Amino acid sequence: MLDDSSAPLTVDQHALPTLLVSPRDNRVLEANTSARALFQLSEQLSELLVSDAADAVVFFDAVAHFGRYADRTLELRGADARQLRLQTFGVQLDGPKVLLSFLDLNDLDQRNRAMEHDAHQKGGLMQWRNIYGFFQEVEAQNHLILEAAGEGIYGINAEGKATFVNRAAQEMLGWSAEDLIGRDLHATIHHKHLNGEHFPAHECPIYASFRNDETMRVDDDVFWRKDGKPIMVEYVSTPIYDHNILAGAVVIFRDVTERRENERKLRDALAQVEELKVKLEQENEYLLTEVRSARSHAGVVGVSDAIKSLNAQIDLAAKNNAHVLVSGPPGSGKSLTVSAIHEASTRQRRPLVRINCSETNVQALETELFGHKRGAFPGATRDQTGKFLMANNSTLHLDEVADLPKSVQAKLHDVLQSGHFQRPGDASQIPINLTVVATTSRDLAAEVRADRFRQDLYFTLNLFSIRCTPLCHREEDIPYLAKHFLDRTTRRLRLPENRLTRSNIQALEQYAWPGNVRELENVIERAAILAQGGRLEFDFQSSDPLPNEGSDVVLTAENLRDLERTNLQNALKRSQGKVSGKHGAAAMLGLAPTTVYSKIKSLDIDAAEFK
Repeated sequence: MLDDSSAPLTVDQHALPTLLVSPRDNRVLEANTSARALFQLSEQLSELLVSDAADAVVFFDAVAHFGRYADRTLELRGADARQLRLQTFGVQLDGPKVLLSFLDLNDLDQRNRAMEHDAHQKGGLMQWRNIYGFFQEVEAQNHLILEAAGEGIYGINAEGKATFVNRAAQEMLGWSAEDLIGRDLHATIHHKHLNGEHFPAHECPIYASFRNDETMRVDDDVFWRKDGKPIMVEYVSTPIYDHNILAGAVVIFRDVTERRENERKLRDALAQVEELKVKLEQENEYLLTEVRSARSHAGVVGVSDAIKSLNAQIDLAAKNNAHVLVSGPPGSGKSLTVSAIHEASTRQRRPLVRINCSETNVQALETELFGHKRGAFPGATRDQTGKFLMANNSTLHLDEVADLPKSVQAKLHDVLQSGHFQRPGDASQIPINLTVVATTSRDLAAEVRADRFRQDLYFTLNLFSIRCTPLCHREEDIPYLAKHFLDRTTRRLRLPENRLTRSNIQALEQYAWPGNVRELENVIERAAILAQGGRLEFDFQSSDPLPNEGSDVVLTAENLRDLERTNLQNALKRSQGKVSGKHGAAAMLGLAPTTVYSKIKSLDIDAAEFK
């Protein structure tokens, strides 16, 4: 037996089949006579429901939210096991109780057909249309307007089925009116999102417009054509009532696919312009600070066989655009050789891009090589163009390549083999075409044997090998180099003209030049600046215990190494361990900071001891 003690008196007096239920307790509290005749009643509400539990939850949530709610999706078990088509009306009462009233749509259809027949006989066809042909009347009265409209227009009844579709809608969707009339339009043209995910009907804004009596405006949605292709749409869905009874909704939409695509192309173009702008700014900044230094424009000077061979090798390497490995002791002219190869190649119109491989921070080195997209990692606040991209269709100089960490060596080898790379934060592969000229002061083959350098990368870089001869092995070039450096310094600094005397040349030729050509250049420049009365005097003449004119002292290679080590330690002591900068050891020695770092490493000196 059902519990009737708590049912209000009005339940049994209700004209429609009516139940008083408690969804929270899953109980049927009261049923009127009509409900008992219509349903297979049970004390458990869940046993009475045929609908999915999810549909019931959605319905009762809507009743609780709006206070009153009507829907046709809730199905209950009929008394004679026949399939019931119901319009369910829910009213939230005090406490957890809900009053449910049901309109049997099958019975309503039978009564409507009887009334239709009677109305046709008594009042004629026009009366029948006024009562039950709302959408047919709208279409007949407004046919010309609907067909002439440029926007797509269609109507749906309270069940979501199409009642009319204008010509513009048919053209946009690829469906004819005969295809769509009477069909569930959501399941036909609005059934999934653009990404392919299912679009449930209860989430559809168009259905919500007439269920909640609200006009819905949507600016970014998608309808699906008959051929399966999506079109981007914006639409307005307006609920329609006939004699205060909900009839459905009218939807007016326009195809904005082309406009959305043009907007996307514009955004992409602006992003590309911004990326190119950043790249150009970074490249210009690089060019201003590094790529066109005075030393890069200095020619290869000398008349020795070593220089003649070097010039021939430069021409051959430049002609073939092959990767080149340039080796030699610090200051022997490796960077000058790289510049000469680039200037003689077909890539000379593009900048020569240099990177210092002695950078100890692996992440900073990889960022300098590969660059990154904004947001690739914390702190990446803007796009960074790497040296790889800067050197595209040009020459990339890897200075002191032996210092590359093994992890970076592997990535560099992959890029050179594949011809493309991927920036951190960027999903696309970027093709590149470049010539790599690597320089090293160490024996790279020995580094390979010691497993400090990858063998595959060594073979890739060593397609063409050039060895820069130390200055002490080509004494005949010293006069020409000295004059070249003196003339250039005089012009650059606008100094009084000075000339090299025979004794000057003899002094230069008798010096061992442990710092090679770079040391010669610095000695000449200092002598030009400090010259008194046109007389040049070199630093090493008064301070260095090396053989000079009239001396027969000969120093071994080990002596020279000890001398260089002591001199470098003195410079570090005076600079308190600082290498680069205005008062650093490099400035005192007249050497590039990269060369000093290399010497510190090769001479096994701990710079931290002097800080």
